Amino acid sequence: MSYTIHTTQSFVLSVQPYREADRLYSLLTRELGLIRASAQGVRKEHSKLRGSLEPISLSTVSFVKGKEFWRITSSKVDENISIKLNNNKKLLKVITQAFALLEKMIQGETPHPELFDALEKLIKDALENKIGDIKDFETKLVATILSDLG
Repeated sequence: MSYTIHTTQSFVLSVQPYREADRLYSLLTRELGLIRASAQGVRKEHSKLRGSLEPISLSTVSFVKGKEFWRITSSKVDENISIKLNNNKKLLKVITQAFALLEKMIQGETPHPELFDALEKLIKDALENKIGDIKDFETKLVATILSDLG
């Protein structure tokens, strides 16, 4: 049986433990929208995927369609947002809350390429300190999410 491997950039919105050494991820992708994907053995110390699938990060992820969930086969971290914003807890909290809002509002695997691109630009501006006031950034981030999702 042949499988199609999809490779795309993804925001890692959230992570949940699953079984003994696995995790379930909520990923926002440009092409597929919000997907739930599992990674086997990622909680083990020697796992190759362990460092590249941290919550609140932008990663390039490869996965295949499984019976229950998508299954992650490989990944590479592009921007670890939580580490880069470790010294700015308020900004990290705003982005974390926006990701939680995204996860609640997006239904099914519907692509939202405009939303993904807008979020990517806003977050890169935040990482480069081009946002000005945090309240203005939060308003812009939430307005972007709400205007695209209705």
